[in-house]
Amino acid sequence: MALFSLALLASCSKEKIEPHIEPKPRAQPLLAGVVEIDASVKSQADPLAVLFIIARNEKGQIAAVKKLFPPFQYPVAFSLTSEDAMIAGTSLDGPLQVSARLDKDGSANPAQPGDIVGRATSSHPPSSIRILLNDLVK
Repeated sequence: MALFSLALLASCSKEKIEPHIEPKPRAQPLLAGVVEIDASVKSQADPLAVLFIIARNEKGQIAAVKKLFPPFQYPVAFSLTSEDAMIAGTSLDGPLQVSARLDKDGSANPAQPGDIVGRATSSHPPSSIRILLNDLVK
């Protein structure tokens, strides 16, 4: 009976008790920039293609990847954060090769015919990288 009374008293209370949930801190951008598409390949770009932004370290290993879904309006702004790292805790410090691929089938496999790729080099993570999609894979 005491348990019932306690439950009734709690349900009649005007004060609503909500659990305290700490907000997840926003990941800070480690690399940021824009992806543009060259006029020479724009007509061959699939409007349903997925855009991958890939950062590789000096050894050519993928350090971080971001997958963006269509529709796109160029230039496409992007940022890579620690949440995009292939392995948690991977540092994006130092020289990086940053590339983008407009991928027709949306898979993370190597580029296939019909995909469009572009590259930019970063000596240290700058605040703005420009990648020009200009190479149609045949």
